[in-house]
Formats: sequence, C-alpha cells, structure tokens
Amino acid sequence: MSEFKNLFQRELLINLKNFLVLFTFSSFFIISIMIFVFAFGSDFSAIDGLYKPIIWVILIFSITLVSEHFIYNDFFDGSLKELEFLGYSNELIIFCKSFVMWLLIIFTTFFLVPIFSIFFNISLKETLFLFFYIVFATPSLTLISVVSALFSIQLGRNKIIQFILVFPFYIPIVIFTTSSNNIQTTTNSHNSNFLILIGIFFITLPLCLFISRLIMRELNR
Repeated sequence: MSEFKNLFQRELLINLKNFLVLFTFSSFFIISIMIFVFAFGSDFSAIDGLYKPIIWVILIFSITLVSEHFIYNDFFDGSLKELEFLGYSNELIIFCKSFVMWLLIIFTTFFLVPIFSIFFNISLKETLFLFFYIVFATPSLTLISVVSALFSIQLGRNKIIQFILVFPFYIPIVIFTTSSNNIQTTTNSHNSNFLILIGIFFITLPLCLFISRLIMRELNR
C-alpha cells in the first residue's frame, strides 16, 4: 500500500502541476461539441437521439489523445526505467497512471457533461445515467488507451496506428454504453449494462496490466 500511495501521489502531483492533461482534454471536448452545434444549427431536435453517441465518440478520442501525456514524458526522460529500478512493479506503475488518468477524466466530465446536457435540453435523469455510464466505462477505456500509448512508442508515436490497434477493443464498451439510447429504457436495463461494464473492467484490468508489463520489459531493455 505504501508503494501504491507513493506512486499515486507522484502521478497526481505531476499531472496537476503541469495542467496540460486537463487543458487538452477539456479543450478537445468543448471544441468537438461546438463543431456538432454549428453543424446542426438551432435545430436541436435533430441531435436529440445522437447526443449520447456523440459524447462517447468525443470521449474516446479525448482519452486516446491525453493518454500519451502519462507515458511519453516518463519514458523519454527515463522515469519509467528509474521507477522499475527502485523496485516498483510494472503493473503497479501502469495501474497508478491509469487510476490518476481516470480521476482527472471523471473530474472534468463531471462539469462538462451537465453543462452540455442542459445546452441540448437533455433531462436530469438521462444526464445522471450518462454520467454513471462514464464512471463505469472509462476505467476500461483508460486502461486500453494507456496500453495503446505504450504500443505507439514502439510504433514511432503514430497516433493513427495507435487508434486503429485499440479501436476493436472499444467496440464492446461503446455497444453497452449506447444501447440504452431511448429515454424510455427501464432502470433494470441500465443496471444490467452497468454490471456488464463492471465485468468488462475486471477482464480488461488483468489483461492490460499483463500486456503493459510485457511491453515495458521490451522498452526498458
């Protein structure tokens, strides 16, 4: 627990001090939403049924975009190798980075999603369900994006290839987060989707940590 606490504090302080992650995520999210606003004009009824899919597409691209900030700098300045030399396991390093990244994403979306839900005339009930979906789905998305950032180091930081590699793993999560797009969807249906997303996370967590360990061993040679 002491190792986790030390790594968690390190990652949190670094990412709060440079402020780049929050700024990049918020800017991309807001600009992308405004593009759809200008595209649909004043006819918000046309975007009513597409609001949730639009949010998820923007969220996935935003997470993929900011994931590099948690990996690249530490790799190129030797911090990843130094942390491993100090006795921290690769799995713990990746878990702490993913956990801090998830906290920052949740903190940002907590303010952004309600604002745009009001802007698009989305009910409070649907906004709450959307936020719960984000809470349950983003841990898996975060882990996958961090693994993709590790892959991209070996691929020459090519973001297109990075996204192509991980996109198939996003599909199951997107399916269960957008399947309840109808406002008449029952609470039981939402609860079932929440449980499925939790199950996906418990599958994603060990797989991503295992793959990350293999990649980091290759990178630190």
